[in-house]
Amino acid sequence: MSNRENEEFERDEELLEARRLKRLEMKRKRKIQQRIVLAILAVVLILVIVLIVKGCSGKTAEEKQTETVAPPVETQPEPEPADPDVTATLAAVGDIMMYDSQIKAGQSTDQNGATVYDFSSCFEAITPYTISPDLMVGNLELNFLGVPPYVGNKDLAPYWNAPESLANNLADMGFDILQTANTYSIMNGINGLQSTINILNQAGIDHVGTHATDPAQSGSGGVVLREVNGIKFAFIGFTKGLNSMRLPTNNQYAVDMLYTDYNTDFSKVDTTSILNRVDAAKKLNPDVIVAMLHWGSEYDFTVSSTQDEITELLFKNGVDVILGSHSHFVGPMKMMDVETTDGEKKQCFVAYSLGNFISSMTKQYTQESVILNLEFTKDGKTGDTTISSVNYTPLYVVDRGEGAERRFEVLPIRAAIQTDLFQDYEAAMTAAIDNLKTNTQSNYDSGK
Repeated sequence: MSNRENEEFERDEELLEARRLKRLEMKRKRKIQQRIVLAILAVVLILVIVLIVKGCSGKTAEEKQTETVAPPVETQPEPEPADPDVTATLAAVGDIMMYDSQIKAGQSTDQNGATVYDFSSCFEAITPYTISPDLMVGNLELNFLGVPPYVGNKDLAPYWNAPESLANNLADMGFDILQTANTYSIMNGINGLQSTINILNQAGIDHVGTHATDPAQSGSGGVVLREVNGIKFAFIGFTKGLNSMRLPTNNQYAVDMLYTDYNTDFSKVDTTSILNRVDAAKKLNPDVIVAMLHWGSEYDFTVSSTQDEITELLFKNGVDVILGSHSHFVGPMKMMDVETTDGEKKQCFVAYSLGNFISSMTKQYTQESVILNLEFTKDGKTGDTTISSVNYTPLYVVDRGEGAERRFEVLPIRAAIQTDLFQDYEAAMTAAIDNLKTNTQSNYDSGK
């Protein structure tokens, strides 16, 4: 368990203990009050009986028959005070990519003449938006091998090997969990998958969807569990494929897959494996289950029939939120009314794709993305947790070109326009706001 998780756990335990002691003290006071009331009633009752007995001697038989004794007054115990409602926020972004041009832009030389990499300048403008949510998640489309050469393409091995300093940059800007189940999971074999997990762990970031060891042998069952403000979140992750590769026979547990034919047609949904992971999440008794899915087709807004099938399967069996990636476009997002297999009626949310958070792609729509903001409220009386707010902040990736002091930068569009520092990109960013409204088919734009 990480230091952050230990601190959160200790804080939660302290809060629960304080609430328990407060309830015990209130119960003790109520018992004392009840005893005093009962004692007073007993004295009053004795006096009434004495007066009645004395009065009976001077009254007629008819008067005695009509005499009645008032019943003792019953006191109702005060109701237990209900816990207050609590809220937690979850923010999500799309694909985190690192091409050769990005790696080069982050390269410099330290005072000893050694080559070093730092990508923090890419994220300075967006960090206030990523550091503030209670939980921050995204999709990591690269590997961390921990050694050079650092490569950002698919034609030269090692493939998509990013400098490990990027993991620290992402941790510093608030990322808690990264999806590692995607087409990049085993680009550098199982060793590449395991080293990526290790470097994320060292940076203090959890991973979801890939496994260094068989999750069936672990207590978590391949699920990432986080608790914030008394709300428990369970995260699971899946990918549609592995860039036409297959998992080695002895490591088929290493990546959670959406399809049984994941290296060919993506037509046969792996219902058994999906439900096994959902069931593992439900066994942890979370308030919210989030599924992070690498699915659909690249450069395509279309939602396929199997995506619809997977969405229905997940929501009906207990998942509350689906966060999609892979198309490099921001796709449709919506709330859905669902009745689960247990007969529960609730609202669930799906974002089919969140686009590219950072990359050097130049194809139309690939520079536009969002930071999706979800708020959850847990009812203090019933314990039920619902999605209480949904909105997104439009983002744009600026590329100032080779040789620029700060070449790549992720910008919150409206804030960037207000600074007047990005006039060369203002038209493109303004158009992106409209594109995002159209492509998400929603009115979730926060206006910020």
